[in-house]
Amino acid sequence: MKTNKRQHEVFPDPPDHLSERSKDLWRKVGPDEAKSIERRTLFQAGLEALDRADEARRIIQAEGMISKTTTTGAVHVHPALKIEREARAQFVRIWEVLNLRWNSQIDGGNPW
Repeated sequence: MKTNKRQHEVFPDPPDHLSERSKDLWRKVGPDEAKSIERRTLFQAGLEALDRADEARRIIQAEGMISKTTTTGAVHVHPALKIEREARAQFVRIWEVLNLRWNSQIDGGNPW
């Protein structure tokens, strides 16, 4: 736990179910940007959406962007593409609501 010096509160450890990437963001960004329970709840939802998008991306990388039905052989866009798109949009929207922005000077290369 990290102490918030302004309010003399202890910022909670990240939830266990978050990825290591999201846990790192929780520790680095959360104490300054998610001080209230309301902001912390939204912040957690954003990190969960980021994890969901990342998991969908891993599935797409492993299985490809196209799926084929076993019965008819019809070709379809992989359903994980929709999951990734919606989860990333949810993450970005939550980050905007929290007034958090990616900063190329601080954060470096790719925002994802």
